[in-house]
Amino acid sequence: MESFEQFLATVKETVNPATQPVGLSIVRDAALVEGKKIRVKGQRLAVCQQIAYSRMYGWSTWADQQTAHCVLGAACAGLIAPPSRVLDGSVNTGIYQKDQAAAAAMQQQMPRLPVGTVGLLTYPLARPLEGITPDLVVLYLNSAQTMRLIQAFLYHQGGEFVMKSSGDAGVCSRAVAQVYLTGEPTVEIPCMGDRRFAMTQDFELCVGIPVSWLERTTEGLAATHKAGIRYPVPFQIPSGCDLPPDYITAGDDL
Repeated sequence: MESFEQFLATVKETVNPATQPVGLSIVRDAALVEGKKIRVKGQRLAVCQQIAYSRMYGWSTWADQQTAHCVLGAACAGLIAPPSRVLDGSVNTGIYQKDQAAAAAMQQQMPRLPVGTVGLLTYPLARPLEGITPDLVVLYLNSAQTMRLIQAFLYHQGGEFVMKSSGDAGVCSRAVAQVYLTGEPTVEIPCMGDRRFAMTQDFELCVGIPVSWLERTTEGLAATHKAGIRYPVPFQIPSGCDLPPDYITAGDDL
């Protein structure tokens, strides 16, 4: 909990996101959530909608096999096995790709958790459910704020940050499944469904961070902030800017 509090305080100070960081738990034992007070459950929701409720309204959400509405998100989260129409590309043919072979190639590269997830639990990281520890954290940020997170990710080890995207199933495949599978942070472009059904704005990117990375991310944000890398990025505002003559304070005005 202390590491969560430090992470939240540092994120607030250094990038100040418009919506709340979301804790996400991939639950494989239903007993973990029995008796827990969950604000939104029993509704048919996509993964992106669950995260939207938590980041925008501060509500906890739960979706399982019966209520995971988007087949792509349900398969990415390991709630169901991906149906044949997904794996063979039928679901994307003529929409995202020109033919079924191209659509299948895209789907076969998409990160997915193995089947066995009982439910997906989301909540504001600042208010986790008692006894629940998140597997990962999801943030929605603008491009400048995302730049600051990438700088934090690279603070200790350097190198480069590699981003992959399919243009579809954004947050569920990359910020959830890929983060869980690899134990590495991701940046992804939100997909059409996230924008249409989960209120994601044109300027937003989603960032997924495994819990094991929170401490080093906190340190990286704090250290680079102290070194002078700030958000918002301060402009260089010139002294004596080029105003029309009548707009310039003259000696007679004093």
